[in-house]
Amino acid sequence: MSCADCIRGGVHSQAGEAKGTIETLHGRTCYVASPSSSSASTSAIIYITDAFGLNLINTKLLADRFAAETGFRVLVPDVIPGGGAPLTLMSAGERMNEAVALWDIPGQLRRIPAMLTVAYYGSRFLLWAAPHRAYPKNVLPFARAVRAELPPGAKLGVVGFCWGGWASTNLCKEPAVEGGSEKLIDAQFCGHPYDLKTPDMIIDAGSTYKVPYSMAIGDRDKWLRREAVEQTEAVLRQDIGSGGGEGGYNYEIRIYEGCTHGFVVRAKPGDEVETSAAEEARAQAVRWLKTYL
Repeated sequence: MSCADCIRGGVHSQAGEAKGTIETLHGRTCYVASPSSSSASTSAIIYITDAFGLNLINTKLLADRFAAETGFRVLVPDVIPGGGAPLTLMSAGERMNEAVALWDIPGQLRRIPAMLTVAYYGSRFLLWAAPHRAYPKNVLPFARAVRAELPPGAKLGVVGFCWGGWASTNLCKEPAVEGGSEKLIDAQFCGHPYDLKTPDMIIDAGSTYKVPYSMAIGDRDKWLRREAVEQTEAVLRQDIGSGGGEGGYNYEIRIYEGCTHGFVVRAKPGDEVETSAAEEARAQAVRWLKTYL
């Protein structure tokens, strides 16, 4: 995790309790958020988490809202090798990045345990839990298994955040079965994705099966910088059009002003800019998923 903001942010424990259930689906522990009983939809959404996995209450609360507001069942699988990062990593990341004067020896010494914690878990993720390592064994088989059990006419969406944005983007170019010709995913939304190779990965995601592709990104994101986003949009317009349905291609990339990496899931309580933007990004995702699922 080369971006410090991948492990920083707020824990939204004050926002309520998770309403879903923990189940085992296709060999994976999953948090399952279900819509109200009045929903007749048989479509589903796979939610691929950030580095904290199922350990972060924010993820479960967001999954609950997606289920309630889209009317689709939301599945949040534990697909990070070794499980998600502990929340102590978030507090360590905050301590490590506190402003401390160079001559403040006691202050610098207090940062050492935090630096060691971040170094340990950061190296673990780079060596064992990088998105591209988890994808072929954990993410892709799970998504295909979910697709296979859907009833006729049902659709499958995917959302991914930070660590999960790499996987949600790649799932868009996968067939429903290995070697097949039918698409696996019907609509995708990602927030502040980590480790995307732009513009190629996004072009492949939106063009291989013409999967509707939506992204929310902060203008202060240190991983996917604004210049790279704008260059990607320019290439997309050149290669596949405006994204408004021309040629069957649908995509949107929305840049949120004043927001850093991680804002959709981990906006800090009390930060009015990021909290408002997180709500707007959630609404963006809900609108997109309801439109195409």
